Amino acid sequence: MARDYVNLVRHPDNAALFRAVEMSILAAHSQMPLHIHAEGLRGTGKTTILRSARSILPRIERVRGCLYNCDPTKPHCPEHAHLDETELAEIGTEWIPMPFLEISHSAKVATVVGGIDLEKLVNRAHPEAALLPGTLAQAHRGIVFIDEINRLADTSPELADILLDVMGTKPGRLQIEDAGLPTVEITSLVTVWAASNPDEDPGPLEGIRRQLADRFDLCVDVKRPSNHATVMAILQPELRMREWQAPEVQQTVAARLTGGLYRLARQTIATELLSFLAHIYLDHGLESLRALEAITLAAKVHAALVGKENVEKTDLQAVIPMALKHRTLPHVLADILDELNNFGKVAEEAKPAEAALAAATAPSSTVVNNNEPNQANRSFLSRLFASIREPAGEENESADEDLLPGSPQAALSPASTSQAKRTWLDASLADPEMVNIIAPPRPASALPDVPESRLVMGQTELERER
Repeated sequence: MARDYVNLVRHPDNAALFRAVEMSILAAHSQMPLHIHAEGLRGTGKTTILRSARSILPRIERVRGCLYNCDPTKPHCPEHAHLDETELAEIGTEWIPMPFLEISHSAKVATVVGGIDLEKLVNRAHPEAALLPGTLAQAHRGIVFIDEINRLADTSPELADILLDVMGTKPGRLQIEDAGLPTVEITSLVTVWAASNPDEDPGPLEGIRRQLADRFDLCVDVKRPSNHATVMAILQPELRMREWQAPEVQQTVAARLTGGLYRLARQTIATELLSFLAHIYLDHGLESLRALEAITLAAKVHAALVGKENVEKTDLQAVIPMALKHRTLPHVLADILDELNNFGKVAEEAKPAEAALAAATAPSSTVVNNNEPNQANRSFLSRLFASIREPAGEENESADEDLLPGSPQAALSPASTSQAKRTWLDASLADPEMVNIIAPPRPASALPDVPESRLVMGQTELERER
């Protein structure tokens, strides 16, 4: 009996792939491809999970009989792109399961892209040269799965080049050409899933075709189960199937996808979060803008899938490791996640300090007399000299009064008052409005214009100048 998606055992070491699969299906149903690549040791269940997801794919509506799966509202294939609404209505529509096709290592370019339809060509009654769509064209608005894509990229570079075109933009571009036929170029909304074992030859995909690795929005690390109970659940399929085949379990997966579809169209990302993404792109030297596009799309889909109306920081925390795993070094990714974890905390913790600082530095309503220092100026001077004397150990009662509990300086200080006096100067010391500034007796002269006799002056000459 073939395994259904809901029958598989989820555990902490493969949960990210389950989540990525459901996010990608939701995005594909919304005609926004989210390409995913699963990496891990052999036997960890990567391929099993990806192939079993066929059982939860939704249905799509297409123009009746269209091999290219034309959307009735936006036909794109050579046969239907030029038809108007009336002509399309005469053809009608039909509902089919979302396409799920595979590209094998033995595939030829013609079978992947498309070529001459030999059946029509050899038809004795009405022979004609016509195109037969390949795997990618037939998977429009659906999924294409490639197992061991690192080997395919190494042994079939021409197929990797085709994937670069299809995955390069959203929608992608598919060019079909063959001898004797005009070249046909169509849009391609294909979601690509792939799996590979980076620990075996020829190695990780980013080491073989970095451009192709960058085309994948998410790269998910899948590990072997590390829990005894998980292994026992895998070894007892009859118990697992009784548990997972319950109607409520089936409905839960369907409900997540259906509910997420409606929420995804309304998802927004706050400006502060977008600004954070822009900073990490610039500060950490990320090579590709596709990284930011992948993060924003994945964050929206993740938020919709878990029932949120707007993207939050936790959604970024869930998708950034998958979006950057194959695009940056591990220590850079760790730094980015650490910055994201602290994002928002600094601002919240700084609010009390900022409020106290604003109160301490509020402009004084006292009018400053240029000829005679007022009480505010005398207070300023006393605090200044108290702050200077404090490190030397001298006692000053006025400085102590300024740091009484409840004062702005006490709010800004660390745990103890004595430590505060050593650490913080009164904020008003830096306020120009609190300082009595007296203008010089006459305008200053430029240094080159000052005579040498005035550059060096004794006490007698200085008093005479005054």
